[in-house]
Amino acid sequence: MSYLVLHMDKFKKEAVRGIQSHNRRERESHSNPDIDYQRSCGNYELHDKAATNYAQAIQRRIDDLQLIKAVRKDAVHMCGLIITSDSAFFKSLSPEETRRFFEESKAFLTDFVGAENVISAMVHMDEKTPHMHFLHVPVTREGRLNANKIYTRQSLKKLQSELPLHLQRCGFAIQRGVEQKPGAARKHLDTREYKQQQEENNRLAREGLLLVRDALRTIGRLGQREAELKQRVADYGRQAEEAERLLREEEPLPEASFFNYRRVLEMSAQTISRLRKALSAKHLIARQKNELQRETAVLKKQLAQLEALCKTRDQEKADMESRQARMGQELETYREFAREPEIRQRLTDFLQEQQVAEQQRQEEERQRAEIAEQDRQGTVRMR
Repeated sequence: MSYLVLHMDKFKKEAVRGIQSHNRRERESHSNPDIDYQRSCGNYELHDKAATNYAQAIQRRIDDLQLIKAVRKDAVHMCGLIITSDSAFFKSLSPEETRRFFEESKAFLTDFVGAENVISAMVHMDEKTPHMHFLHVPVTREGRLNANKIYTRQSLKKLQSELPLHLQRCGFAIQRGVEQKPGAARKHLDTREYKQQQEENNRLAREGLLLVRDALRTIGRLGQREAELKQRVADYGRQAEEAERLLREEEPLPEASFFNYRRVLEMSAQTISRLRKALSAKHLIARQKNELQRETAVLKKQLAQLEALCKTRDQEKADMESRQARMGQELETYREFAREPEIRQRLTDFLQEQQVAEQQRQEEERQRAEIAEQDRQGTVRMR
């Protein structure tokens, strides 16, 4: 009889985007050769209201809780359960029965976490072994965001025991899997998955660095533009002062008489023309000065927003580096767990069972091929 594989993991806010990318196959992974993207069209979603944007769906659920205290930055925003078994188990099932296996598992897990908290139940058929990623927001019965309260050691043992019993009642030949070692997280994390998560983290880090670099360049351009605008405002101010000085220094017109009225008229016309130009220039300078001051205020606001964005990206980069370091430690914990004598013996026995089953399958295929060839030759002789 095959074993049920059930693994639980907790994800903080910065990890949600990478999980979405992996589950929905939004981009190809270069570190997981097990994925056959030509078969990705066979993947299917079992949750009727599955989210296309995990982060937004999680935030909406958290908003619905109307929590009194703000959610901590390092809080767990999403939990994931991976459901699968060995290759021999799925080879014994038809595609319809395989889907029913995951549907029954999804129904059981939905009752366990609450339907309103489910984000996605994606089944991957494009890797070596079919498996389901069941994702949900960790909300307790009391309406609090608390993954540790939901997944205690006792609740995990109960879940690992009761789910196989439920599947057995549904007609599936499967038994409880190997119990996880207490205190060791991410037992399911194998080398390929670790590399894939690492690749996604590195990609996000590169995007963050590019954004910071572009933001810094923009900040430099904005600073230069602000200096230019300040200089132009100062130049316009000096021009306005010069126009006022010319108006103040304008010589008074001589008193008009019968003998000089033509000359006085010409001087008056020239003075009026200069006054109009000076007033027009003063008005234009004042208007342009106001426009430039408004533009400067807008640029200062954009500058502050970009500086805040850079700080946020720096924090996200630090969080991803910290998470990547934890993943490395957890992978080593898994390796130590697998090297324990009792576990190693069970794994060895399991691999031997799989090898025998594979040899039997190959022998059956060879016999079927021989029978088919004999039938074909008999048909040819009859003709």
